[in-house]
Amino acid sequence: MGLERVERLQKEYNVEVEWKAFELRPDTPPGGIPRPFKPGESNELRGHMKEAADEAGLVYMRRQPITPYCRPSMEAAVYAREMGKFDGYHKATFKAFWEESKDIGDPEVIKGIFEKCDLDWDGFSSPEKNGQYAQMVEDQLAEARMYGITGVPAFILDRYLVVGAQPYQVFQQVMAHIEKEKALKGLWLPGQGAER
Repeated sequence: MGLERVERLQKEYNVEVEWKAFELRPDTPPGGIPRPFKPGESNELRGHMKEAADEAGLVYMRRQPITPYCRPSMEAAVYAREMGKFDGYHKATFKAFWEESKDIGDPEVIKGIFEKCDLDWDGFSSPEKNGQYAQMVEDQLAEARMYGITGVPAFILDRYLVVGAQPYQVFQQVMAHIEKEKALKGLWLPGQGAER
């Protein structure tokens, strides 16, 4: 849902987007945590999550049977950005998790995504790169903590934080407010009132 909102913002407002890592459940161990369904329960989304997914056109989005350990996938995203292929990697990872119910913490799943995106697995997983991408992810996670981000999706628009699967109208309101602020700043001239 966040991806759809971002794509609309890019088209409507020509905004620059930089995706960052965030761990919703930092205590998730390698291998993930199973999320079993109750007897007779399906993997279909319900309630506000279904409404938000439908609004975003994500008709194949499903509840997942596992909470994945996402660090390897986040590190791979940093590598994909360095290679200029982040958008394709990001979309393929979303599809693998939300539509295909794959464990995006599994190196074999990530390797398959790399193949689809024409990314060099050996270049990413080489011993000389060991730890480099992990530190870059850790820096991004520290930045999220600094901003007080505790949930996803989260968006920083100029100096405003929007958290949660908000309707697109919320983003339009924030963007209108930002544009108004910028216009007002452009009208202010030194010597005309209090210093800012």
